[in-house]
Amino acid sequence: MKLELRLSVLSKLLTTESPEIAARLNEEFARSERTMRESNDFQEIADALQVVGILAPKYHMAILPLIEDFARNLPSRAIEYGGVLISSSATRYPSIETLIKQAIDVAGAVRYVHTESYLDLLLEALGTSVADKAVQALESLAKFDLDLFYGENGLGANPQARVLAHLQGLDDETLERNAIAVTGVLRTILSPTIEGHNWSYKSITIRRGAISSQGGVAHVRATAISLLQRMYFLSEAVDYRKMILQTMDAATRREQPSEDPDTSQMFVRDAVTVLEFLAGLVVPEKLPLVQTIEHQAYWNFYHAASPEIAEKALAVRDAVDLNPEYQIYKNLIGFEGIFGSWEDLRRDESAWRYDDEHRQSAARGYVESIGEQNFDEWLTRILQFSETRSSDLATFPVFYVFLELIGHERPTLAIRLITQHTEQMQPFLIPLLSGLWSSANSRDAKAIVEAWIARGHHLTPAVRSLHKTRGEHLDILHSIVIRASQLRDLDALLSCIGIAATLFAAGENSAKEEFMAALRQLSMRKESRWVNVIWFNRDFKSLIAAMSEVEIQEVLVSLTWLPQISYQSEEILSAIYVKDPARVLDYLIQRITAERDTAEADQESFEAIPYSLPKLGKLLAKDPELLLRALRPCYDAEDRGMFTYRGARLVRAALPEFDPQLEAALAAYVTEDDQAGLGFVSSILRCYDGSTAIIGLCKKIVAAAPLESPILSGVASALLSTGVVSGEYGLVHAYEGVQSSLRPWASDDNNRVRAFGEELVQSLEGIIEREKARADEGVALRKYKYGGDEAEEDSLE
Repeated sequence: MKLELRLSVLSKLLTTESPEIAARLNEEFARSERTMRESNDFQEIADALQVVGILAPKYHMAILPLIEDFARNLPSRAIEYGGVLISSSATRYPSIETLIKQAIDVAGAVRYVHTESYLDLLLEALGTSVADKAVQALESLAKFDLDLFYGENGLGANPQARVLAHLQGLDDETLERNAIAVTGVLRTILSPTIEGHNWSYKSITIRRGAISSQGGVAHVRATAISLLQRMYFLSEAVDYRKMILQTMDAATRREQPSEDPDTSQMFVRDAVTVLEFLAGLVVPEKLPLVQTIEHQAYWNFYHAASPEIAEKALAVRDAVDLNPEYQIYKNLIGFEGIFGSWEDLRRDESAWRYDDEHRQSAARGYVESIGEQNFDEWLTRILQFSETRSSDLATFPVFYVFLELIGHERPTLAIRLITQHTEQMQPFLIPLLSGLWSSANSRDAKAIVEAWIARGHHLTPAVRSLHKTRGEHLDILHSIVIRASQLRDLDALLSCIGIAATLFAAGENSAKEEFMAALRQLSMRKESRWVNVIWFNRDFKSLIAAMSEVEIQEVLVSLTWLPQISYQSEEILSAIYVKDPARVLDYLIQRITAERDTAEADQESFEAIPYSLPKLGKLLAKDPELLLRALRPCYDAEDRGMFTYRGARLVRAALPEFDPQLEAALAAYVTEDDQAGLGFVSSILRCYDGSTAIIGLCKKIVAAAPLESPILSGVASALLSTGVVSGEYGLVHAYEGVQSSLRPWASDDNNRVRAFGEELVQSLEGIIEREKARADEGVALRKYKYGGDEAEEDSLE
């Protein structure tokens, strides 16, 4: 019996009471339990887990102990998949983690009965390789569900209350260690929405509404906020505290105004509690956190649903405004800061100062104010501000301007920062050096950089600081290329590539030699990431236009090791194609050949041709004949069955629509005396998912091919390719469409066309019938498992 049907039968038997059925279910559970404890076969264990998942409601007392033992012991067992140990299998997906994740899903069936034990299982899993699954399961447990909340035996917020009670009982160390998962749970509990889902055999209905205060929700939300306040002080790390603040902010949001006064009061109470907590943090807290507090308080003010919330938010603002050090920080760093009057911003968004002009003006004023009397104060302040971190340094544009001004106008301070506090200022060495290059102390900057080059330190920021020098320090770039090559510092070489392109575009022709020198070093190490450095910069186009044929070939060779042609590398290839189409086509053909010859173990990481080439494809589409001539030899050298999936894919990527120009170019290969040409064309047609546009060319191939030729199988495959279909009977409808389009062939004047059409139409009859039977069986099984639509059930009555 198929497993799916077996599971459906077991689910129906659970609701049937009889000694025979009870004995059968006991036998099924015992067999599955034994398999989970003893088997080493991946598929057997996976099937047993599905059976246990179905039987979980009846055997709920045994489920969690079984899953806990299974999850702890499975990693030490030698699990096989298809007779091969998973650890040495070439298959990516079957793994120990796959089974443990499936086991967590099984345990989830009893999560509302044995909530505390289930929580302990998930907390233990947080320290393992399936932590992501545990986090997902925790948040699912904490989520409010309409059917559970309001159902016939509605649970209200009882599951969430039990979760919170268990979390409150954890010690501080455990809470801090698992803070990411715990805050995910609390964020879910504090969500202002509630959802429900209804399933049938062919649809899912999602219902969504606003949470109300009834059923214990008000108490649960207050408890969650209290736990967050406790967790806030468990660590002083900025990222940790910011995560707690962002989670706490969820308590201030609501889905929509509520007509229920108790619910409205609950949201007001929670927002006020959070804002009062924030106000108490402003004075002692670190400046990056003060910025987060200001940001959150403003949006609470902007969306305030009551005067009390607005008043508390303004109290936070007033506390922030009284912090003079934060005002400087906000101007220089404040990517989340609020600039302008809150009241004005709330009334009119045009009052928002979106540009950085006023901040840059403030930055210039700060630089002008630096003198001997406040030198040490500003040194300390800059070091403190530099501790702010971001995943994207583009969030510090004003601070960059400020530091570049420091380098240019206060070089003594800049030199002090980069020599005595180098490591702390590492993320900001570029603007400081950039300013120094144009200062009266440029010789000092050069001496510092030359010392770094000699020691092999800070090569990347050193070379990036040259972007505004317009070739005045090309000798520094040359020295960094040499030193980075000696040290195999790929990041520095990649930066040299970008700076050389910029300097060349600025008129420094000698920079091309440094570009090529760095490129050769990267190519020797099979490093193609340089495309990510310059693809977005128009400078590289002028550089490529000035390259010789030999240099163009070197660039293409350096792209040989790209695992995929990304949109970045496509920009580079497009620029080269404009100058030398033949070399780019040769490069693409070489990739196809490499994919054919690449060992199977390496093919997962290599993709010769992507599914689409939006930029390069437009250029290739201008002359499909040139593309086909370059591709034609690949067909002769390739395994004929694989050409569709490799070489022909290039045609589809370049010309996603089968247009008349492509049809005309392909038609030139359709002649009775060139059977290989017919196979070449039919292989390409198979890439177009049975598009009606290919029917005319298919007919020409059939007319030119002998009746017993294997090429006709390729034509049939091209016609029967469907691409993506939808619905249970999607394939049926697609095949019926093909059948309809082929019926006129039965009366064609050409005997070959007529015979082929009649045979394929007849074959489709059987294919359609089998596909209908398969679809009917699938629908019946899903109806048995999930039930039919209510409208269908009513009509049956």
